[in-house]
Amino acid sequence: METAKGNILLIDDDKDFVQCTKIFLERRGYSVETAGNGAEGWEKIARGNTDLIVLDIMMDYDAEGFNLAYKLRQNNATQKIPIIIVSGFSQHLQEKMDNFQFVLGQDWPADEYLEKPIELKVLAEKISAILAARGRTAQTDVEAQQENRYAFN
Repeated sequence: METAKGNILLIDDDKDFVQCTKIFLERRGYSVETAGNGAEGWEKIARGNTDLIVLDIMMDYDAEGFNLAYKLRQNNATQKIPIIIVSGFSQHLQEKMDNFQFVLGQDWPADEYLEKPIELKVLAEKISAILAARGRTAQTDVEAQQENRYAFN
C-alpha cells in the first residue's frame, strides 16, 4: 500500500468547502482529516500526526483561526507545523476591524494566505511546495520523532 504524501488537517466551518477540498486532496495522495472549528482542530493536532494545516479564520467567532494559529506558533511542539490560511477574511476586514486589531502590524502566524474563493489546484500546489521545502513533514523534527504525541501546555 502506498504511503500518503502527507497528513493534512483541514479546519473550516464551511462543510461544502471541507467536503470538496478533502476529496480533491485525497485524490492527489494526501491523507486528510477535518475539523469544524479551532477547538476540534486543536484536539486533532494533539495526536501528533499533522504535517500541514489548512485553516479558516472566521469560524465559531471572527478571529478563531488567528487565535489557533498564534497558539500553535507559541507552542514548542507545534510551532513548526506549516499553516495555510484560506479565508474570505479580507472581504470582512473593514466591517469587523475591531475584531482584528490584534493582528494588524504583526507577522501572520501562517506560511501562506489564500483568499476565498480559491482554486483547489492552487491550494494543492502550495501544499506540495511547502511540504517539499520542509522535507515533507513536521514529524521529521528530532523532537517529534522521539515523541508519539505533541506535548501541550
